[in-house]
Amino acid sequence: MIVRDLTLPKSEYKGHPTHAVSVECPCRPCFNAHDCTPPDRRYGKQIHSDVFHCATNWNKGCPEPKPEPEHLLNRQGHCKRCGAFVKTGRGV
Repeated sequence: MIVRDLTLPKSEYKGHPTHAVSVECPCRPCFNAHDCTPPDRRYGKQIHSDVFHCATNWNKGCPEPKPEPEHLLNRQGHCKRCGAFVKTGRGV
């Protein structure tokens, strides 16, 4: 699944679309968007990939048990970082 931290613009390094295991991954403390593929060296230049992966998952897999996501909720209960709808239990 491809996710991204919606609080950062796509033009920023950590705001790139990133391969991860869950839609809530950008809110987990273990999430680390990174260009994990080695750079392509063509014509004497380093060309970096546009395919990003979670570096934690890439290096050693997701931690078990997965850490609880730390959502940044707006007034409607949607997370500003991952976009997921979170039930708050406030009896709204």
